[in-house]
Amino acid sequence: MSPKILVIQHNLDDHLNELALPLIEAGLQIDSWDVENAPAPTDISGYDGIVSLGALAGVLEESEHPWMSVERKMFEQALELEIPLLGICFGSQLLASAAGAEVYKVATPEVGWTKVDMIEAAAGSAAGPAADPIMAALGDNPDVFHFHYDSFTIPENFELYGVTGDIPQAFKVGKRAWGVQFHIEVGLAAMHSWFATYARAFEKQGVSVESQKVATAANYKAYLERSHAVGKAFAAEVASFAAKK
Repeated sequence: MSPKILVIQHNLDDHLNELALPLIEAGLQIDSWDVENAPAPTDISGYDGIVSLGALAGVLEESEHPWMSVERKMFEQALELEIPLLGICFGSQLLASAAGAEVYKVATPEVGWTKVDMIEAAAGSAAGPAADPIMAALGDNPDVFHFHYDSFTIPENFELYGVTGDIPQAFKVGKRAWGVQFHIEVGLAAMHSWFATYARAFEKQGVSVESQKVATAANYKAYLERSHAVGKAFAAEVASFAAKK
């Protein structure tokens, strides 16, 4: 039987996007939970992996969204059972919170393209620990696409792999849980859709949509390759976990 993953979707305009292809090509079976329109799965122990996507809601608004506490419990169970988990943007923030981090509003939200400074551990250099397969798939100091207003502190049980200034961007917690603050799943079509839908949000942060379109044209091919590489690496972790059950 094929390994099965649960994809948690919080908004209709943020789904698996470019990550779908490598996961499907790896032979994974995908179940999706739309948190606003469907009941949550009653038991995650039957899954071999979880992907949690971005959200308009934030972790600090948990009391306003009943699904969030349900998802938090899923994360806690996944950490306990060592089920592979990939949190993206909001998903990474909720994962950090479930692992003991404090979530807070950043002084300057990150929207659009920025460059992440990867720590040597991610590349598996002689100066650091062995390369983590998922973090290594991001490459060296990649240009990434952001859309977030929150960040979080770094608990002792984190392995930090990437930052922008003092904002954590890529991390691992436990044996099989990874988080990235940026939208590694978003591709060319989705980016342009967001430029139209959220133009005012970009402008409010002093970010020119036209400049972002130029950056997108320059970066999207390399970003697509990174997205596929991360998806392939995560699928391998899922398959490995499933084989040992």
